[in-house]
Amino acid sequence: MATEGSVYQRKDGRWVAQYRDAKDKVRYIYRKTRAEAKKALREALQDRDDNIVPDDRLIAGQYLDEWMDERKNTVSYGTWRVQESMIRNRVKPHIGDKRLCKLSAKYVGQMYRSLLADGLTPSTIGRIHAVLKQSMRECVRSKYIRTNPLDDVKPPKLTHKEKDVLTPDEVRRLLDAVEGDRFECTFYLCSLVALRIGECLALRFEDIDLERGTIRVERTLHNGECSKPKTQSSRRVISLPQKALDSLVRLCEVQANLTGYLFATSSGKPVDVSNFYKWTWRPALRKAGLPENITPHSLRHGTASLLLNQSIPVPVVSRYLGHSNSQVTMRTYAHVIDGTSGMAAQVIDEALTSPHTHQKPF
Repeated sequence: MATEGSVYQRKDGRWVAQYRDAKDKVRYIYRKTRAEAKKALREALQDRDDNIVPDDRLIAGQYLDEWMDERKNTVSYGTWRVQESMIRNRVKPHIGDKRLCKLSAKYVGQMYRSLLADGLTPSTIGRIHAVLKQSMRECVRSKYIRTNPLDDVKPPKLTHKEKDVLTPDEVRRLLDAVEGDRFECTFYLCSLVALRIGECLALRFEDIDLERGTIRVERTLHNGECSKPKTQSSRRVISLPQKALDSLVRLCEVQANLTGYLFATSSGKPVDVSNFYKWTWRPALRKAGLPENITPHSLRHGTASLLLNQSIPVPVVSRYLGHSNSQVTMRTYAHVIDGTSGMAAQVIDEALTSPHTHQKPF
């Protein structure tokens, strides 16, 4: 341990321990007695040499970096990449240099207003808020800070935006456009089974069971790498509609070797999402005469809307989509669920007025 540093007494009677930190900046520690000051100096120099930052000196950016490193082991790789990017590009430039013990709702509110001015949507800021609030909650649990400053901050109010959903006729046009294509099956799995495109391109032949008519979702593709799905609920076994099953059968009939990825490159790796967009998805949209701003996720939204409009229970739809819980489904498709209230009212009316109803409705 380094021995540099000094202890001296001020005119007001307080004892001062003076030293230079790891960035060669002079620091001062004040104590009531010489012995306490010398002890504080030894501890500060030890912390400096061990690269430990005292709690009252820890800045938000350093804590968030350490928190994200630990978070790698608790969330999927795709989720971690998105959250790490939000912290690095959006949060740290605004509050990364603030001391954790000084971080307040005022600074966070200013950050949100700046992000809005930069063009970020309220929904994006809402996701940043959720991640930041969780990090500060664990910061309180670790006793770095006493209270969570995010508890006193509200993110910008969300404005509902209707999701792009293809009509049944548009879906048929799109499926007709890719008939016989190498990637025909991906369109069926996205539009009829509501798979995420990353889940679809990460499928392997051992994940499909043609006799039972099921597929097993075990992984997802992100930036060319396969990892565990977004949540535990995303790992699921799905019974296939007949048309989707037929497309899988056609795929297996033309494959010489039913091993590895369903949609693989010549080297055996899964086809990257960006290449799928460029060489398959957008040409198919043009051939079907559909707007090129439509994404495969639009097909997933269409499946969810169709199921909910057919009065399929929300928990069933939630499991089909691989959502972490029914609340996610209800929050994402609230506008669809609200639109089904008329069906519920109709069922009640029919139950009360039908001459064949002998049981009490409630």
